[in-house]
Amino acid sequence: MRFTIVLLACLAACRADDIAHAAGQIFNSILPNLISNSVNGQQGSTSNTLQQIGTVVGGVVDYAKKKSYEDVLRQVQDGTTDEDLLRLSEEMFNGDINNAFNYIQVNLQGKTTPMSRNDEAQTNLLNVPENVWNGPTIRPCVALFDNYHKNVIRPEFVTPNEEMEQTTFINTILATNPIRSLVTHLANKGLTQMNEYNEQVELLKKIWFTKYARHWTGLCKCSCAFENIFMAELKSNDVLGLHSWLFFAKRELDHKANYLGYIDKLDLNGKGLILKQHSVLSDTKDAPEVNMFVGTSPELEVALYTLCFMARPDRPCKLRYNNINFSIQTKTIKADNLLVIDTGYPFF
Repeated sequence: MRFTIVLLACLAACRADDIAHAAGQIFNSILPNLISNSVNGQQGSTSNTLQQIGTVVGGVVDYAKKKSYEDVLRQVQDGTTDEDLLRLSEEMFNGDINNAFNYIQVNLQGKTTPMSRNDEAQTNLLNVPENVWNGPTIRPCVALFDNYHKNVIRPEFVTPNEEMEQTTFINTILATNPIRSLVTHLANKGLTQMNEYNEQVELLKKIWFTKYARHWTGLCKCSCAFENIFMAELKSNDVLGLHSWLFFAKRELDHKANYLGYIDKLDLNGKGLILKQHSVLSDTKDAPEVNMFVGTSPELEVALYTLCFMARPDRPCKLRYNNINFSIQTKTIKADNLLVIDTGYPFF
């Protein structure tokens, strides 16, 4: 009787679907052996069977302790304080050893406005040496750029090679300091499942590479957070995203971006810039007010955007580096009832 009560108490801690699965597994596969062994007086076998039951029940309880994706987002949002955000952003910047700001040349040139189409810059905004493109985290990030079509209504199909490139990028940045700071923060907030590597991979993949529809018809799931933030998208004549200095530098090299001048800037004390600028893509696509980090590593940007999406979705997320205050704005979207990043950008 005591054993039965303990068993039922363990099962009661699980969700309904877990209870049904676990109960079926225990009673259909193991418990008949226990009854048979008890009738035949086989105490050793009974003890082994009890151990099997304990293992199964323990596994079910451990599974039930894992938070669902929605629970994870809710717990991070509720449990992350403003002080946490300031501390973490400082920590992430200080740990950004793949920062490229000191190796690139930024040619700001003339100032402009979102309304002006006058070209106040005669040369490219960015000059990026070859060794920067070969950086340990920049290289797998840039490898993803040719996996997407800019037009939001053009169908995209993820090939096995593209899937492998996504996994390579995630695996690479998971070993870096900014992402480790993020993961440690999540675990410290009680999300012990974030100590498991496969859970970390799954979380980043879900947030950054889940496909969703951006066009009003909803027929083509042709967008994802990575494509919008780290690249750019075209919706009719509107330029969406374009928040990555790496992608913008590539477009300049291919003569598909014309930098018209800067609107405003914030120096991040040797770790980069936050730049507000005006550009034209593909000769005719006007991007009148684009906010981007410049010189920061892909992993730092992923860590900051992910943190702000989870902790302060759809509202300003106040951050700091070396007593310089700035914010990140994220916007969310539902993809098959899954909340993911629609877009995100820094501002000051």
